[in-house]
Amino acid sequence: MSLGEKIKGRREELGLSVEQLGEKLAVSQELIIKWESGKCIPHLSHLITISDELGLTLDELVKEDEAVKKHVLSAKSLEKWHLAILIYLLAIVTYIGYFAIHNHIFMVGFLVATLFMLSFELKYFITRRISRHDQKE
Repeated sequence: MSLGEKIKGRREELGLSVEQLGEKLAVSQELIIKWESGKCIPHLSHLITISDELGLTLDELVKEDEAVKKHVLSAKSLEKWHLAILIYLLAIVTYIGYFAIHNHIFMVGFLVATLFMLSFELKYFITRRISRHDQKE
C-alpha cells in the first residue's frame, strides 16, 4: 500500500474530510490531495505531523513505501550538498577578489564561470526554500 493510500484510508477511517485534516496539519487541501494521489511526497516534518494526527507510526508511513523512503533519505543529503556547494562557490568568489586586490591580477574568466555556477546554486537553494515554505502553508 502506498503512502497516499495509507493517508487517505486512515483519514476516512477517522471520519475526517480533506479540509479537516488540512486544518489539523496546517496545510492546504490541495497539498493533502496531492499526497493522497501520490503526486507529491510529504516533507519529513509533515510526515511527523501526519503520523501524530492519524495515529500511524513513521515506520508504517515511510518504511513500507520504497519511493517515500528513498525520497526522505535523498532529500536530506541533497540539501546538504547544495549548501556545501553554495558555500564553496562563495569562498571562490571571495578568493578571486582577494587575489585581484593583492596581486593586481583580475581573473575575469574564472570569476564569470564561478558566478554563473553560483547563480544556479542560489536559484536552486531559493526555489527549494520557497517550495518548502509553500508546503507548510
